[in-house]
Amino acid sequence: MYIDLHTHTTASDGQYSPSELIKMAKEKGIERLAITDHDTVSGLKEAVSAAKTYDLDFIPGIEISTHKGVEIHMLGLGIDFENVDLVRKCEELERSRADRAQRICDYLNKLCIPVVLSEVEEYAGEGSIGRPHFAQWLQEHGYVASRNEAFSRYLNTPRFKAATDRMKPSPEEAISLIHGAGGAAFLAHPGLLKFGRKNQESLIRSIKAAGLDGIECFYSKHEKKQEEYYLRLAKEYDLKVSCGSDFHGEKVKPGIELGMHLDETIVKDMTYDVRRN
Repeated sequence: MYIDLHTHTTASDGQYSPSELIKMAKEKGIERLAITDHDTVSGLKEAVSAAKTYDLDFIPGIEISTHKGVEIHMLGLGIDFENVDLVRKCEELERSRADRAQRICDYLNKLCIPVVLSEVEEYAGEGSIGRPHFAQWLQEHGYVASRNEAFSRYLNTPRFKAATDRMKPSPEEAISLIHGAGGAAFLAHPGLLKFGRKNQESLIRSIKAAGLDGIECFYSKHEKKQEEYYLRLAKEYDLKVSCGSDFHGEKVKPGIELGMHLDETIVKDMTYDVRRN
């Protein structure tokens, strides 16, 4: 089966609008798609309408950045994107992102990089400003040769984070928010967490107690051994399984293609959509 339950659009830091992404997914033969923009549900109404037009099985979602010692991302799948509490929280997080964008400008200016917020806003369009937009500015103005270099040199260092960190809820708060909106909560791309397996398993036990529904076992950057490890943890802790590419578009995250091919027997065991509307 050809599916993707972790994608981004121009509503956050993706390259394509929700409608464009739905059309692209249909043309590629993807059978089921979720859009999970960062800390926002603003693109989901457009996506639902486009999914009806293209007759695509669509799951509304969100990716919430949380913090518990390190940054941890939580996916919400099958959410009611008009839920009042969720919308209010997204608006709060959007204000925090906007404030952070100016702090990022200030930080880069102190490094003698003359970035101007209005120029970065042009890359973001109507979506929220994120680090990929600053990476794009740095590359196009010759300060780095690639997006990866922009992150490694400037946008993902301890010094950068100390100067620009923004408000983030805890994983437990995100799970409660997702459940309140009728969705299922998944730990996103655990293979990218900045600590070892022992601590990862401890984290999963902890947030399982808070209502975690599942793990994103299949992810574009997970190796086979990682997939096997997270599938084992999902079984051991009675958690659901999800999959996603984390597609942003070839200009934003080169090398990550839309869609994942999975054995149909695996997909049948993915009970991630039990809360779907």
